[in-house]
Amino acid sequence: MEASKHKLGLVGATFFIVASLAGSGVIALPQQLAAIGSITLLSFLLVTAGALCLTLVYVRAGAMFDDPSPTGLSAYVNPILGAKSGLFYVYSNLISNVSILIAGLGYVTYFVPSLNHPMILGVVVIILIWVFTLLSLRGAKLVTLLVSCSVTVLLLSVFLTASFGWLSFDVHLFEQNWNVTNLPPGKAVLSGFAVLLFSYMGVEAVANNYELVNNPKRNVPIATIVGFIVVAILYIVSTTVIEGMFTAKVIHNQPASFSLSIAHIFGSKLLGQISSIVMAVACLSSFLVWNLSVVSAAKTSADNGFLPKIYSYTNKYNVGSRGLLVNAALMTVVELCLMFLGSNIAVAFNLTVTISVLLVLFPYFWSGIALIKKGFETGKHSYFDITIVTLSSVFILSAFESANFAELWLVITCVMVALAVYSLVFAAKSK
Repeated sequence: MEASKHKLGLVGATFFIVASLAGSGVIALPQQLAAIGSITLLSFLLVTAGALCLTLVYVRAGAMFDDPSPTGLSAYVNPILGAKSGLFYVYSNLISNVSILIAGLGYVTYFVPSLNHPMILGVVVIILIWVFTLLSLRGAKLVTLLVSCSVTVLLLSVFLTASFGWLSFDVHLFEQNWNVTNLPPGKAVLSGFAVLLFSYMGVEAVANNYELVNNPKRNVPIATIVGFIVVAILYIVSTTVIEGMFTAKVIHNQPASFSLSIAHIFGSKLLGQISSIVMAVACLSSFLVWNLSVVSAAKTSADNGFLPKIYSYTNKYNVGSRGLLVNAALMTVVELCLMFLGSNIAVAFNLTVTISVLLVLFPYFWSGIALIKKGFETGKHSYFDITIVTLSSVFILSAFESANFAELWLVITCVMVALAVYSLVFAAKSK
């Protein structure tokens, strides 16, 4: 009974999904997509369709598996794949967590321009990593309460832009912004896939935290679908409106895009500043959701023997407290590397997003294969499952096309280093 008090109901689980998706995803999109142009509306529609298929994979997995998380599903396909996928999933999301904080601080530069300096940015990110990790130790109930309040206000700013922004929408400006890269249309559309996929990372957040949800067989599928639909509509409409309100150059040079739109819609710089604060707080607080999500996924891998047993330990709030501290240390190392590279907000965000997205594609892909395998083994396979897995797989593989050659080699390097460390740690453990 005591444990159930700390679990999420349907509303809480839905907010968990919305917070996972909407925090850093929506507020960073306009600036990132402006570098390509409004042609990314096509990218948006394609990625949303693919992400919906991926969402349905996890919804169906929730009905068929006791553990529908990416790490659990990968382990079902094959123990070796489970080991590797668990490693990729956990550590790709740790890198992604750093990008969430960077995106949130992008809105704070509206008031503190010095945050764009790599050293100052790095110190602030590291402080936030540890402060938010300590808050996460109290469990999902507290995290969801804090995040739902901030994300609700964030969504109000996005909703106002998506609604009233049309009054300032200029079709000719939207056309002028169509393709500012001079790339062939097909390549331009594909080039937006990585950042868009990042914005939808989180559809599996409730599945990762299955044990933290009351009546998960009922609540997880509903929360996942409702949360995804709400966020997808707001994503597409609000970003499209902004691309018809300002030139691509103005949007790209302003990290606080929604603050810019609110100030323009209501003719008030003060409201723009308030919006900037709200966006920053909501984005930064979404880190709390992902912090719990990642450590839950790590616990699954650890319970299966694929990650160190320190991740299996949970405190009285049913949270992997020791794993949270390990992850905080690893995220600190990631940020120190970004400081060493001298990365400002834009560069650091792009780099962390690309690496994290390409790494997480591995467990996403194997999740679909697990669904098909389960269907054939139980004799309950369906054309619907095969269709959503096929479409989500095409979507996942196409995301690699959005990365340039240097980024792909960087990901390969990360994979090699991660597997080498993984092998050495477990070799020493087995002796």
